Amino acid sequence: MRILIVNDDGIQAKGIHKLAEVLCKDHTVTVVAPHTQKSGFSHSLSFHKTITYAPFNLGLPIKSYSLTGTPCDCVKFAIDVLMKDELPDLILCGINDDYNLGTDVVYSATVNAALEGALLGFPSIAVSIGRENAVDFSYPADFVKNNLNTLLSLKRNDTVCYSINFPSYKKEDIAGVRFASLGLRKFSDRYELQENSDGSGYLLLGEPIPLDNSADSDVELIKQGYITITPVAIQNTAKEFFNKDAEADLCV
Repeated sequence: MRILIVNDDGIQAKGIHKLAEVLCKDHTVTVVAPHTQKSGFSHSLSFHKTITYAPFNLGLPIKSYSLTGTPCDCVKFAIDVLMKDELPDLILCGINDDYNLGTDVVYSATVNAALEGALLGFPSIAVSIGRENAVDFSYPADFVKNNLNTLLSLKRNDTVCYSINFPSYKKEDIAGVRFASLGLRKFSDRYELQENSDGSGYLLLGEPIPLDNSADSDVELIKQGYITITPVAIQNTAKEFFNKDAEADLCV
């Protein structure tokens, strides 16, 4: 199987290296990743900017490239240029070194890179693990490898990708696997003045705010030790808020 792996943590991140290392034993793997950290870039693309790429040695028997663009650029560039003669059977994004739960997916370049892959017509999966457990990526990588056929068989279309989150890097801590809805996640965001060698500036910091979520949400199930799998759709129009009366009253 031909597998394209991208991420948003950068070409040198441990998560993408472990995923490529595990999968390249049985599959043809190509890695295309940003040359620097690109977390929080959502679905951004490098419009009106020139991007470049260069081979990057990951120490693995695979093709790997560093790109000066965003994670979504990595997906599009790989499909249009680097893999155009041998298109992938699957796109994997990660392993991200923090959760992508609930409303995180709005900001997540990991999940949005997977959505870009889906929009281009490829089965696409984002893989993430909580920051406190991002010390060893072996179990999440092995889970993906051992369940590839099942994951590929999941229902999909060109507007849906799948987002997998792991509550722990230890198999013995896992309660099971559950399909989960997106919950609601909010943070006590604040900008804090920081001093560094380049001068002073403001850094965005924050901690999760406790919220009531449904029992089947990824936010709640991850707390219970479940691996969560969530189908994430690009088309999320809130049709229940359509208002025919207002439609009729609005002046043209």
